[in-house]
Amino acid sequence: MSSPTSSKSNLTALFRGASVAGDAKLVRCPSETLERLRRLNEAEVITLFTPFVPHPPSTSLAKDMDPFEPLGRALPRQVRHVPYRLDNGMTEIHTDFLPTSGAIVIVICATASVINHNKQAFEQQLRFARDISRRIAEDDLIAGIPVILLLVDNDAVGPAYVNAMQDIPALVTLNDYTTAALANAVGVLFGK
Repeated sequence: MSSPTSSKSNLTALFRGASVAGDAKLVRCPSETLERLRRLNEAEVITLFTPFVPHPPSTSLAKDMDPFEPLGRALPRQVRHVPYRLDNGMTEIHTDFLPTSGAIVIVICATASVINHNKQAFEQQLRFARDISRRIAEDDLIAGIPVILLLVDNDAVGPAYVNAMQDIPALVTLNDYTTAALANAVGVLFGK
């Protein structure tokens, strides 16, 4: 078992090797959403919603570490990482975090390994993302916070997934969810 210090240094080393991994692309994002995200006050929390999915096949993370923990570590603000189960969708616990969020990042992971394990995985995660987005839009106190969807897919179905999400205004895609790929997605969002 590794110590928290060695775990952090391993993650730092992996971030440094993140030059081209993941092929992260900003598909669409209203300029005001991107500007607001990049200008978050240091006290504002980014709430990161991630699905319970297996580690990517090429991971170097410890098996007991959430595969999206490196994404939370790479985000340049305080992060509240809240996983969601595909079969449960949005719960009261998830909605309780919305009022204290300065921004929301929702991950949908539809890689071949995830879809092969659960044929409904994409639809279940998209339902979660739409439910969160709808809840935010309905609440006048948080209606203006940035909501970014991060889609991870690695097969030919990817364009169909993007087309199925036309109602989501801010979308970043990447083809892997390794530590380096997630760091690159953060770089695309924050212009680094």
